[in-house]
Amino acid sequence: MGRGRIVVDVDAGLDDYVALLIFLHADKLGDIKVEGIICTNGNTTRENVVRNVIRLLELVGRTDIPVYKGAQEQFILHRKPFILHQPPLYQYHGQDGFGDMKHDTDPDVSLVKDTPASFALSDLVLSAPHQISVICLGPLTTLALTLKLFPELAGKIKDVWIMGGNIRGVGNITSSAEFNFYMDPEAVHIVLECLKCEIYILPWEPCSTVLISKVWLYNTFATDKLYLELLARGEKSIEKHAESNGWMPCDAFLAFCFINPRKAITKCSKHNATIELYSSHTRGQMVLDHLKKKEDNVTIIEDFDVELFMEHLLKIKTEL
Repeated sequence: MGRGRIVVDVDAGLDDYVALLIFLHADKLGDIKVEGIICTNGNTTRENVVRNVIRLLELVGRTDIPVYKGAQEQFILHRKPFILHQPPLYQYHGQDGFGDMKHDTDPDVSLVKDTPASFALSDLVLSAPHQISVICLGPLTTLALTLKLFPELAGKIKDVWIMGGNIRGVGNITSSAEFNFYMDPEAVHIVLECLKCEIYILPWEPCSTVLISKVWLYNTFATDKLYLELLARGEKSIEKHAESNGWMPCDAFLAFCFINPRKAITKCSKHNATIELYSSHTRGQMVLDHLKKKEDNVTIIEDFDVELFMEHLLKIKTEL
């Protein structure tokens, strides 16, 4: 099997949805095996994340994939990120994480497993050491909690791929912090300090320079396949408060880089990375040791092939 076995941790915004389509397509081709999907609070509540994930799995006929509930709150509750106190206009993917669209039916949330995500991830990794890749598309709360509960996992996960953070201090939720890292900086600190495997990070800046045409998006997903039509409707529903006219599915970019790293990733570099926890101005900002005084602990994805990404989505349209 090409890229092996994976567990995907999502907060189920629209870009998570596209990322899951990429993984499900690769699973269908036999390139990977999706061992489970973890639903973590982030773009919306954990309950909404569960509903969004189950709805997708029902549409593509993959309800055999286990779905688990991850963390429903960040570690330090008295420091709630300010986005939670803003009007719904600031919730980029809508209050429900998927454009607040009306649906004819409700997803069958009884499909969610009773086992807490941290326990399920521990069991899976310990039963197959160095074989499970963990893909983090939202806040890192669930992974951090798992590492604290089961510290022996730190050296037995194959690798961890993260969409989050920043490398030049450019933020999207504050002036200096990216959303996923800002949502739970303490979790980021735990993950970066505890893991003893390869860590790959796709930060905000290379994603923010990519603006795929919305016209291309809608034309590509103009199809009778319900899972694509739903995505197109979701994107249209958030256009009224989108910050640009382009499409920028950050989580999907990371999924694409994971599936085909040799072709997709065009520039990367190694660094020691940590995160700012205390400053009122820079809390949640990823900090790199540019002086090279500390041992490297992450590989930063600095650029990727956007044209190849778009070609890949066209393949998914016809093959999934």
